[in-house]
Amino acid sequence: MAAPASQSLFMRLTNAFRSLSLRSDIDNIILELLGQFSLEKIYAESDKDTYQNLVITLLAELNAIFSVQRLTLPSENLQLGWYLGFLASWEVTLRAVEFVLLVVVEGRESLWEARLLREKYLAELLLNALRFLTLHPKIPASQRAKDRRDRFARIHRSLERVFDSYPGPESFLLLVCREITDSLRTEPNGLALPPRLRIELPNLASELYPLPDCLSSQYVATIVPQEGFPGDWLVHFLALRDVSLFVVWASVQYTVNQETRDVRLQSSSARTRNAILHALENLRMPAHLSKMDLVATFNDTFRIILPDTLNLGRRGSGESDECEIDAIDLLCTKLNDRQVVNRVSDREMMHSISEVTRNIALLDDPSGQFRAARPKIWALNCQKGHIVGESQLRAEGIEANGAEVVPFPQHKGKCIHCGGLVTIAREVSLARRTWDLLKPLESNADTINVERHLPTQFLLNPPKAETGMPFHPGYGNILGGESSRIHDTEPSSPPPGRSMFPGPLSSDRANLMPQSLVSLNSSGYRHNLDTPRTEFAPSEEFTSSDGRGYTDTSKTSDPPRRPSNISTAEIPITPESSSTRGQNASRLQSISTESFEPEALTKSRTVQLLAHPERGKSKSWRSKFGSRKEPPKPSGDSSSLSSTTLEPQSLEEISLKALASSSKVSVRGKSSKSINVYISQNSTYALFWTQAAINVWDIGSSSPYLGRAISTDSICVLAAVTKVHLAYIIGTRDQKLTLRIVNLIRISVPVIEYRMPSSPWCSSITICPKENQVVVGFDNSVVRFFETTKSEEPREDRLHSRFHKDCKHCPAVDTLSFSNDGLVLLASTRTRGTIQVYSWRFPFVDFQELTPCRYHVPLHESEDNGTTSAIFRSGTANEDNLVCLTTWTQSGTPILVQPYDGHRSEIRTETSSHQGKLGSRIQCAAFSPTGRELAMVNDKGHLYMISNLNSNPLEVRRIATSKELTTKSDWFAMEFVSLPGEEAIVLAWADSSKAIGYVKKLPVKYNVRIFFS
Repeated sequence: MAAPASQSLFMRLTNAFRSLSLRSDIDNIILELLGQFSLEKIYAESDKDTYQNLVITLLAELNAIFSVQRLTLPSENLQLGWYLGFLASWEVTLRAVEFVLLVVVEGRESLWEARLLREKYLAELLLNALRFLTLHPKIPASQRAKDRRDRFARIHRSLERVFDSYPGPESFLLLVCREITDSLRTEPNGLALPPRLRIELPNLASELYPLPDCLSSQYVATIVPQEGFPGDWLVHFLALRDVSLFVVWASVQYTVNQETRDVRLQSSSARTRNAILHALENLRMPAHLSKMDLVATFNDTFRIILPDTLNLGRRGSGESDECEIDAIDLLCTKLNDRQVVNRVSDREMMHSISEVTRNIALLDDPSGQFRAARPKIWALNCQKGHIVGESQLRAEGIEANGAEVVPFPQHKGKCIHCGGLVTIAREVSLARRTWDLLKPLESNADTINVERHLPTQFLLNPPKAETGMPFHPGYGNILGGESSRIHDTEPSSPPPGRSMFPGPLSSDRANLMPQSLVSLNSSGYRHNLDTPRTEFAPSEEFTSSDGRGYTDTSKTSDPPRRPSNISTAEIPITPESSSTRGQNASRLQSISTESFEPEALTKSRTVQLLAHPERGKSKSWRSKFGSRKEPPKPSGDSSSLSSTTLEPQSLEEISLKALASSSKVSVRGKSSKSINVYISQNSTYALFWTQAAINVWDIGSSSPYLGRAISTDSICVLAAVTKVHLAYIIGTRDQKLTLRIVNLIRISVPVIEYRMPSSPWCSSITICPKENQVVVGFDNSVVRFFETTKSEEPREDRLHSRFHKDCKHCPAVDTLSFSNDGLVLLASTRTRGTIQVYSWRFPFVDFQELTPCRYHVPLHESEDNGTTSAIFRSGTANEDNLVCLTTWTQSGTPILVQPYDGHRSEIRTETSSHQGKLGSRIQCAAFSPTGRELAMVNDKGHLYMISNLNSNPLEVRRIATSKELTTKSDWFAMEFVSLPGEEAIVLAWADSSKAIGYVKKLPVKYNVRIFFS
């Protein structure tokens, strides 16, 4: 390849390519750059010229990052999950764009003279970042179309402020940026790639050269039609700019890889350039944009690799190249230093590497002098097969001279260890290769550590006091005008509704976690929670006045008082009755011993299932538990639902403040505040749990009560419950995982623990309804079976064992589920968009893939949250077995598959049935105990009942609404539950921000079919 025109800039791009390609810490790099600049910005007024250079450097560094990020985006035909770690997050990118716009607006006095800052650096950064945002494959689920329009509208307003703050003629690229933001605030998905580019564009995980067909001159000539619609000019402009970006970076990658093949890259790049310049003639832009500036923009891009490209003489191009070169050099230096610091910070890894390299050096030279720059180890063919180092061979006068096998002279053919006969020495090449791989990773951070403490760490210094800068009383005080409150000697009264605790209790609150969660008892009558639930009449169900429902196992606290809002009479508890209760073992024994702040436990309120909005309501009114659209009235046909389903339903609220407060004390971080929900498959228990604590609630009665509270003593990642057992996994990716199995019925049974490495990571968990095994799914398609009654080595199945022995890059086990009879276990994985289902049958010794159940759902979709359910219905009488597959994707319609013959039925709602749209974003699904009904909840929170499962068409009806979901959520669960006296579908979800759990029960009647022989 010929040398590029701008050799210096080209070489800096190769350095940036090496430093930024396929990194997993891009978000952290961006945040560090912005944080470093924020500390510099404090003293922006001290040196205007230095501050201008700092802003230009920041913009150029971010532009280099997002240029490489644009090349990292996967095409739609590639699996998204593998690339997510290499992509900057959508939120960080958008906030970075808003940050730099705010810096430019606020720095008007210092940046007024720096025209190139706005005309080139800001404009190019905005183009690359906005393009990356519009094509990002993983937009946060909370950012719906309306939310994205609002976010882009904020950027558009900020850009308008830039135009207002810097009046006068603006550059072509900045004007184009304004057109882009104006388009995105109206339609955030309106600037997509042409169909062929969406599918065929390569990325940095592969070779960009030779140029693929989608970057060839033949295809580029068709991007802009000769008689195109003027409104599409932005789409065509951005597509052509993408092509030019890929062509330039293909040459960069060619150089980085030290490629020697002749792929005719320069000639093909020139032809693509000519096709782009010709296509620009057909581009019908608005009148206020210059066609000459348009062509100059592309010419400057191609001049980096094609020196014969016409130079239209844009102002300040030489100066801008120098600034960009300096910025990229500084960025690469920062990244190299960052890499060194990260390595030495992982002391365990560095110690292991040092031990390996030191042992290799010792084997080469046992004297410890380590003279060899590249140690080698040789195996002798003596009787004992001793190993010697190359330094030892040289000492004996034997030179290898690069050979892998060295013959010994006859007069020196003795082993230096045992004296045995030796004829040849063979190199142990594994040791040399290990040295070559590990030795470069041994980094020395001494220089970096010294530079960190030098005054040159920051370029802007604080202004001197004698310069006459007015002193503001709030300078350096983050409270500003509220400084008077600091000196207020009067103690402030507590906020309304918050109790003031005496000294001893207040000091103890800091030590509540990670100890066992505590039982709540206060003065009053004791609750009869130690009696088995089957002995309760509805009027005999008690709830503690403090609202927690914890049982007092130790019998040391005073009996609590019954809450006033319970309609049943208060029953005094006598010592005789207490002793009688002591003879009965509670089904859910509490391990708690301390007490929390009293609080109401549950509230019950009536919510109309199918209610019409009041006429006086505003159109923007929205129900707290439903979507904007009111569910239509059900049709008059008979159904499996009881008549009570159509009547007002009781929505029960459960206070989870103790659970939420325990997380705040024990575990920090945003994820620690999330409350997850799980409903048992064979009992009336429900879990509300966080990383720090687990609450087991019995939701079978009219008022749910808390039967057990458990501190996890670590970070809980998965949890499940059945009638007898609670299973949960604690640990982190940096530590070992621990599976704990707790017997909820017999408290005397010790907790069973299984410790295991954190790699592979756990991804799913379930408990057998027969209470025999806990099954856990892991990364790399690994499934392990753990006994619930005794601690023994778990059995492990590798789902892809028939394809290959090593499953290092296999997908995780997304779902695990038992059939209602407990005789069949299903596991599902997703490989390159294809869902695969594996089944075990009792006694679960071996497994097989249900090949007819393979279901392909493309991975390139946005809002792809994978498989949500893979459940099994055991056939009865003349009915076949069924497998139900649901996903949270754009095109993965729920299906029913007969695993015997592969017959499948899509589950859809008919538009004429007025049942709403079930859609393809399904949160969860469950078969009824009879197997003749199927329930599922979609993203709107609508509960659908599907019946006539073995008929065509299926009967799909919406029967209730709950909480709208924006993504697949662990805080929402649904299951068929056998309640006392009735069968019901139970919906449960949690609101972490309010520390409230919700339980909705919908009574159902199952279809019963009689078959005559």
